[in-house]
Amino acid sequence: MSFGKREVRVISCGAWIEKKETKIIETEPTLNYITPHFRAYAQVVIPELKSYECITVGWIQAVTDMKFVNTYPEGRSSWEIPQLNTKIICAVSDADGRQYPWYGVTTECRTIRGPTFSEQKPEVLMNDNFSPRVSWAIPVGKDQPDTLCKVERDQTFIAWLVYKIEPMEEIYILKSYEWRAQVNIEVDCNKPLKERSTLLEPIFQDDPVEVENKPIPTSALAPPRANEAQNFVWRPQDGEIINLDWRPVSLYCLISSKSEGKYFRYKDREIQKRIFESNQMIQLP
Repeated sequence: MSFGKREVRVISCGAWIEKKETKIIETEPTLNYITPHFRAYAQVVIPELKSYECITVGWIQAVTDMKFVNTYPEGRSSWEIPQLNTKIICAVSDADGRQYPWYGVTTECRTIRGPTFSEQKPEVLMNDNFSPRVSWAIPVGKDQPDTLCKVERDQTFIAWLVYKIEPMEEIYILKSYEWRAQVNIEVDCNKPLKERSTLLEPIFQDDPVEVENKPIPTSALAPPRANEAQNFVWRPQDGEIINLDWRPVSLYCLISSKSEGKYFRYKDREIQKRIFESNQMIQLP
């Protein structure tokens, strides 16, 4: 059997970000914000396939740069991907983790298995946005006052439209787009709830840019994915840096995700259960 390269053609393809402002929601325990969606769509033509042939087409996404800092008078908290900060790697997979390297396995990729007796024209689409919850108070100690001053987020991503001839490992790039998510929120905790936050520039996100000849780094094709690779760090004005090692797992935390939120990986399952049931932030002792 021959699994040589087959010609897959793009009929239509595009990427855009909704022309909406980032939405800010102030609740008693947290400042919540919801960014506009990045969306990408493509339709391709897959030629007739023999009985032993199989082609998967879809979207792969990676994080190439990340700044996520919350500023307080007492210091700064941040979500960081150490491998990116130290330039050990140039990209981290942003897959949902169900089937690497694909961004997702519902609308994000399609597999066509032979035999087929005519051309197939599958569509694949993806979307991404962020809806984190940031504590008004510093993330260490108990019963801390609300002192959050600023929220800054600046992340860069590349989304590739690709196809893969199964079971071979070669991945062929059809299109690639670079996009950026920027959020700057000024906060005054002396004001009453629902009046504390002001969205600063940029009010609207920049349009994605199509990039050519952008290879996919190996690190973008396999674990760890971004949500698993990041650390939560507290940098006080005075004292030592604390790596809190709060890893997102499934429900609720300070970090965004493709689900409705995450919660922290505590060894104590009772604490996990209380976080889930109360939907509240639990401060470190």
